[in-house]
Amino acid sequence: MDDELTGTLGVTAPYPGARMRLVTIDGVELRRTSCDALRTAGIQDTDPVSESDVHEAIDEAEPEAAMNRALRLLGHRERSVQELVGRLARDGYPDAVIAPVTERLLDYGYLDDARFAHGYVRSKHAAGWGRTRIAKGLADKGVEPIIAANALDAVAPGCGEVERARASIRGLDTFDRAGESRALRRLVYRGFSYEVARAALEAHRADYEGDDMTSQS
Repeated sequence: MDDELTGTLGVTAPYPGARMRLVTIDGVELRRTSCDALRTAGIQDTDPVSESDVHEAIDEAEPEAAMNRALRLLGHRERSVQELVGRLARDGYPDAVIAPVTERLLDYGYLDDARFAHGYVRSKHAAGWGRTRIAKGLADKGVEPIIAANALDAVAPGCGEVERARASIRGLDTFDRAGESRALRRLVYRGFSYEVARAALEAHRADYEGDDMTSQS
């Protein structure tokens, strides 16, 4: 290779805790990759190297290292496709490596946005989140709207939203302006729409007034 770089290899992290590594030869940046790929390739800092040898070794190591990293991430918990792609990119893998790894994982069934969405909705629904907040969480993770809607309808149907909102403010004093504002903030934060929050407050107040009248009779 004409004008090929040769010299002492340098490997540094761009920031503390990063898995990405900047690979240099005599201080000239050659490429970025993952610490796992470098380990797989057997490349170590301060080795005397040539540019072509570094590229060849990393190119050969990256697919295996990226797949192993993806499997470890998925073994920890379910992830959306966008989440996994983002993690691999932050680790330093290029798109040309991430795309085929992602496709293989989809083919094997290790990645499945529909399965991820159902699990996510089930978990957040149990934690008391409303549909709006759950839907935003799914959108932030790159889940397509139709997949998110199907998961929400299957796990957290909207007909129970008011009852779930009421359960979230049970025990709160909502019968003055300050109390009502606190309850509304809590419900909106949990992801209930303003309309659902208002309906829950009105139902909560009606129940309280009914109980109060019963106790006085």
